[in-house]
Amino acid sequence: MFSHRIYNIYKLHLTGFVILFFSFCSFKNVESFVPEARYAHSATLVDKKLYFVGGQVSEINQGQELFHLYGELFYLDVSTSFDIESPSWTDLTASKHVPVRNSWAASSVGFGSKPANNLDKSTIYLIGGLMYITNQNAIVTDIVYAFDTKSQQWELPVTNGTGPNRRREVQAVSDNIGKIYYFGGKSDYTTTGSPAENVIRYNTMNILDTVQLSWSIGSMIDAPSPREGYSATLFINLIIFIGGRENSNDGQSFHLVNISQIPVYDIQSSKWYLTIAGGANVSHRYYHSAILAPNDLIIVYGGTSERDLPASQQLIALNITSLPYQWIAPTTSYLSLDAIPPPLSLHSSTLVEKYMIIAFGNITNATRSASLNLYLLDTTNWTWVTTFESSNSIHPVISIGVIGTIIGIALSIIIIIVFTVLYVRARKKSNQNHPPTKNSPPSSSRNSISNQFSIPQEIISGTYDDARTSYVRPRPKSNPLLRSYSTLANT
Repeated sequence: MFSHRIYNIYKLHLTGFVILFFSFCSFKNVESFVPEARYAHSATLVDKKLYFVGGQVSEINQGQELFHLYGELFYLDVSTSFDIESPSWTDLTASKHVPVRNSWAASSVGFGSKPANNLDKSTIYLIGGLMYITNQNAIVTDIVYAFDTKSQQWELPVTNGTGPNRRREVQAVSDNIGKIYYFGGKSDYTTTGSPAENVIRYNTMNILDTVQLSWSIGSMIDAPSPREGYSATLFINLIIFIGGRENSNDGQSFHLVNISQIPVYDIQSSKWYLTIAGGANVSHRYYHSAILAPNDLIIVYGGTSERDLPASQQLIALNITSLPYQWIAPTTSYLSLDAIPPPLSLHSSTLVEKYMIIAFGNITNATRSASLNLYLLDTTNWTWVTTFESSNSIHPVISIGVIGTIIGIALSIIIIIVFTVLYVRARKKSNQNHPPTKNSPPSSSRNSISNQFSIPQEIISGTYDDARTSYVRPRPKSNPLLRSYSTLANT
């Protein structure tokens, strides 16, 4: 009887440790979603989630460039801190049934396409670009798709008015009342599916009212030349357009837009202006990105110059707090070499708190390969960093591997405590049913079975000291008065 009880206790502990081992291994071997490299994707920030849609990669096969379009939807959680080596991705592709494979589409946030969802700007509108029906090789005819981040559903909005035909290389912006501004772009064989299609560039300002679900066209008076591949940034009531490509005299080829000649569209008056920027001598470019920093500088990264080479001075900034605007070529620092991004084009940049988050893109060097990485610029001190320190986070960044280890250790403690409690209860019940005899020493004896096993020690998690503080410059109040486009057109 005594040996049988020892065997049962041994089997009980052995079973617990087997469960513990496999539980620990399962946490260690969990692989989180990691998106593949891509460029020409869409990125939209909604409620502390940075959503990414689509994108593409390409390869040359027998002298022909072949494209692979992604039909994916995933987001980066920016409500907590993370390291660029282990960002907190969440894949929604399978559960949310993305209706199209897409790239080159413009995305912006607006109100919901249903009246019940017109409470806040929480719907992502995907406009134009290349769109193919998922699992088919057929171009879709619809120009707009919408993803409601509240209901987590894709919708096909029914709009009124005359919207744009399908085009690409457009950057859209939205204002506070739910209007999305969609300027210029180009259509070609990739957007129409017709190999004989000529390249057509546009200079119309198409406006989608997401409350009324209606299209309208802004003023064409003094509008800039047809162009694509520019950046558009909203500053108060002004949309500031930087760079891009425009038509040459033959209407088919193109040349780079002079980056110092900056068209501005006033969304309140529906008027076009032109301002000539001074300051540093910076290179012309297209396929770059731009964000409005907290200090009212437009920070531009990357882009392509002539002959598909990387633009020199990859990071530049435009001071728009006074006229004339001034170009700046800031000197940056870095915390590690891994924090510095390569020359990129067709990437995305998003301002989250004080950080410029650069994602994916085409590496514009000799290899011309797609990027799968994130990069972070601290806009308050021009430093490339590896850690996004959210103002909402209390604890420091912990990698996924460390989290798995901590969870495994916590599970170990819980399992050991549970089995210890079960054993103690079983022992008490056994003592009640079998009182001590000469052949069965009392439980208080040093030779009792319970004393043959070590008592689990409590593990206390370490503490961390994070002395970093965030800094946000005060936002200057300015409302620059711009001169008419026609006044400076010949400057």
